[in-house]
Amino acid sequence: MRLMANFTIALNMDFLKMNGKKDKMYDAFIIARLNSSRLVRKNVLPILDLPMIIHLADRVKNSKKVNRVIITTSKESTDDELEEVAKEYGVDCYRGPLNNLMQRISDAAEYFESQNIIEILGDNPLVHSSLIDDVVNLFENGNYDYAANISNDYGDLANGMKLFSIGLRVQVYKAKVALDHVKYPEYLTNGKHPSAYIFENPEIYKTAYLEAHGKWEFTNQPELNFSVNYPKNFELNKKIIETNYPNDKNFSLEKVFEQIKSEPELLRLFGAEW
Repeated sequence: MRLMANFTIALNMDFLKMNGKKDKMYDAFIIARLNSSRLVRKNVLPILDLPMIIHLADRVKNSKKVNRVIITTSKESTDDELEEVAKEYGVDCYRGPLNNLMQRISDAAEYFESQNIIEILGDNPLVHSSLIDDVVNLFENGNYDYAANISNDYGDLANGMKLFSIGLRVQVYKAKVALDHVKYPEYLTNGKHPSAYIFENPEIYKTAYLEAHGKWEFTNQPELNFSVNYPKNFELNKKIIETNYPNDKNFSLEKVFEQIKSEPELLRLFGAEW
């Protein structure tokens, strides 16, 4: 009987693999907080009756590589609403320290027993599943510690590369590498993204970057920043989602850039407000 049971389990596992079951090695962590001074509560502002962060979570869930999507926020009372939104829409949530982002991420990865982390910023609602898949494929094929699509976020590291627009950032790194953040306390106070200790130390960590060429050539517009930092940036993303979502809930980035080209008046909604 035990042999038959083991044989049945093996058949079931093969069946799941054949039918496209997602790899359990990758969990996507959407980093968000609600106390942004430039646009308070931006992650939960409604677009077509859904909080902005849920639009993002749904897009990320379409990835062939993502096992779970986890909204990763702080323990501060100001972020209680994020946890409530996550519960309402059936998205996992983890809460950690507000200011030590890598501690929050590494703790969340440990809690969910994640092998690899896909880090997505909560104010980047247009990140697409196919871009996630391509960055993960790059990460896998070279057995890297860290991979990302390259943009001006990377400063001098981006010199000479074909850059993506800002606001489409996907970072993939090993969970065990996230634990190393304790070795680099200086990255908490120098104004850099907390994961910079990984990609600024290529002699320690094996890194790779997806450039905006080939199928992604149309995103090679590094002067554009789709991140939601100010009210007008939210209005930009709102207009894009309202135009495309009704026809295709997982509308492509091609559609986004086509809309920008056909509606040049949207360009005024990029950038900072002074």
